[in-house]
Amino acid sequence: MKIGIIVNPKAGGIDRAKMLEVVDKIKPDIIYTGQEDLGEIYFKNFSVKTVFINRTYDREETIELAKKLDNLDLDLIIVFGGDGTMADVALAKPKTKLLCIGMGTTNVSPLLCPINFEFDELREFEVDGLMLKVDGLERVAFNDVVVGSTVLATVNGRKVQIDAEKFINGIKVFAMPRKFYAVVEANKRIEGTFGNVFVALNDKRFLGKGIAGGASISAFLNFKAVVACVNEPIVVSTYTKEDLIRLEPIETKTMSFDDKVFIKANEVISCDGNPVKKLNNDLAEVSVVENFVKVLKP
Repeated sequence: MKIGIIVNPKAGGIDRAKMLEVVDKIKPDIIYTGQEDLGEIYFKNFSVKTVFINRTYDREETIELAKKLDNLDLDLIIVFGGDGTMADVALAKPKTKLLCIGMGTTNVSPLLCPINFEFDELREFEVDGLMLKVDGLERVAFNDVVVGSTVLATVNGRKVQIDAEKFINGIKVFAMPRKFYAVVEANKRIEGTFGNVFVALNDKRFLGKGIAGGASISAFLNFKAVVACVNEPIVVSTYTKEDLIRLEPIETKTMSFDDKVFIKANEVISCDGNPVKKLNNDLAEVSVVENFVKVLKP
């Protein structure tokens, strides 16, 4: 079996022992992977062929490596990283099946396969995504597209909230979230001052859970996606119980849609935890794309 491997060395939970555990289950005849810490240094006990790319030390090298591996007629590509890494690989639109192993800060992407899988029990799934288009940029998300001033990251082994705008340039600086004014339009219009705006695909797990509010109704009626505008910032790692009690009640306005939604705000927009750009009131479009990528899961 010929496999490709992509490692995001900047992901918060990269663990060589766990990566070797995964590859041992597959028993590949040959591994194709990127140079140095993109994969080469971790798998020297296997037959490895190095695929050289231009080192940019950002998400672009993940995308380039995914494209090069996809052209090698491989049986599968294993991706080690966080939710944002998985989204970056998917943005390369690979035809090769992906086996995505979470080693990031949150690890909740629907693309992920649990590390304790049995290889013979894996099945192929096609997963829907959300395509963000803004100011000539395109990004894809599988958890959510979020507008807000902070994102979660791992710093010195701790999960913390960092300044989203600075992180676009690779700088991790602790920050407290702030509120912002936003206008969101799909079938209707929501506007006001919010702590976060989320766009997410609907999930059948909402069904029968009235606690999910408007998202529950949206899922019940088979809408493809939903927008949630929350009056307080909730992408945080520092709230205590006392902080939450002080903030409550937290109010959320939701709006369902099938095709696309438009957002205007003067804040950072992110895909699966990866900041894309400061909107500066640019018009951002988020649309549903069905069967975006093929993954292996139990």
